[in-house]
Amino acid sequence: MTDHRARPSGDRTESAGTGQRQSEDETLEQAVYGDDHPSNRVADIIAEEAAELVADVPPGDPAGYGRHAAPPAETAPGRAVPAHGGSPRRVKITPPEAPDEVRADDDEQPLSIADQVRDQLGGIRGLVESSLPVLVFVLVNMATSLKPALWAAVGSAALIAGYRLLKRDSVRHALNGLFAVGIAALIAARTGQAEDFYLLNIARNSGGALVCAGSVLIRRPVIGYAWRFIAEIPAEWRDRRPIVRAFNLITLVWALMFAIRAAVQIYLWLQHNADALGWASLAMGWPMFGACLLFTVWYGRRAIAAEADEPVSVRR
Repeated sequence: MTDHRARPSGDRTESAGTGQRQSEDETLEQAVYGDDHPSNRVADIIAEEAAELVADVPPGDPAGYGRHAAPPAETAPGRAVPAHGGSPRRVKITPPEAPDEVRADDDEQPLSIADQVRDQLGGIRGLVESSLPVLVFVLVNMATSLKPALWAAVGSAALIAGYRLLKRDSVRHALNGLFAVGIAALIAARTGQAEDFYLLNIARNSGGALVCAGSVLIRRPVIGYAWRFIAEIPAEWRDRRPIVRAFNLITLVWALMFAIRAAVQIYLWLQHNADALGWASLAMGWPMFGACLLFTVWYGRRAIAAEADEPVSVRR
């Protein structure tokens, strides 16, 4: 049978199909162009302005977004997307770079050779404390006898070390003094002669004179190595004749000082004059040592500075 029901007119069907296609086109356009659709342009402009006020993106920032961003790349006829490929509303906020931290050691100045030598010797306090046990031994031996003098010397050295330990100070110099006084007292107690208390000091001065003189003979001045250990000196100082000559002279001065000490002490020891030997040891101790140290610092600095000013071609 033939269906005689009325069919929609062609105009109405065509109109409905056109409306459906228009709706589909709008949906496709929204999916392709996203927030660039004309309906959202006002919201885009407001979002960009607000984001730029917060981020304050500098002009020319290659990673920035917004009005100062790089020109967009063309991806379709008449259409553009941001160079970064995302939404134009997105803003990259770059935190300011933290300032470089100031190094704590930038303001620290290296210690001079005088300061380093003073530290090695313990300063004025170290010099006084090292001489005190010898002074006590001399005075007590003159007033009484050998055994009380030995006990007094060792006791004074122990008290100095204990006092430094209680004050939590450096006990290195005090322990060194206690060890030396203990060995000297042990030698004197074994021999029963007061003058033997100074045998260790005599041996030390004699050995210092021999070491200094021998190092000059083999052109390896020991004071140069000591300077290299506690202060700045060129690593190739032994290849520079002016510096070697300067340290040879300084080392000879130290050898002479040790030799004078040893000669005087040996003479008084042979005379069995313990009291004079004690006073001579104190008189020739730190005064002579301090004079040699001042000469070393003055002449050594002068020689190194003069050699540094010479042209490289005339250094050897």
